[in-house]
Amino acid sequence: MNRIFAFVAATLIAIPGAALAAQGKAGLWTVTTTLQSASFQVSPAFSATMLHTGLNLPTNGQPLVTQMCMTDEEVDNAMPPHMNIRDLDCTSRVVSQRGAVMRIEATCHGRREGVGRSQITWRGSDHFEGTYIFKGRFSGHAAQVSTAFRADWVQADCHGIRAFVPQNN
Repeated sequence: MNRIFAFVAATLIAIPGAALAAQGKAGLWTVTTTLQSASFQVSPAFSATMLHTGLNLPTNGQPLVTQMCMTDEEVDNAMPPHMNIRDLDCTSRVVSQRGAVMRIEATCHGRREGVGRSQITWRGSDHFEGTYIFKGRFSGHAAQVSTAFRADWVQADCHGIRAFVPQNN
């Protein structure tokens, strides 16, 4: 039941994290992601469970604010870090980078099959914004998600928020 929520959450936060690898600085970041449109199948049972637990899937135009911790190694790396949330296995690569604009493509295999494309624009080393579009399938059902995001560096101390560590499959 948490699979759709995991898919949406992974889709909303995965690419902003990857974007920090080429620029930015180590430390705590606040990322605000807004779902612009989404189409995927949610069962009535899943909807009822979400309502019962008090968790709400973001709706179009509703922001999701998260925090993430980036390490020096991630910031210095020339490629986006591998993002693997549960069994949503995606491999990201930088398609192009000119000045402050970076384009990334993520190819996903497993329960989430498809391609995500993102464009990130940097405003100095402590702010970026962009868009992300995923098209493919999730658990055998057609899925399409479009988001916009922005992120701001907060401080060097991550205040207990752990840096992303890829799972070993």
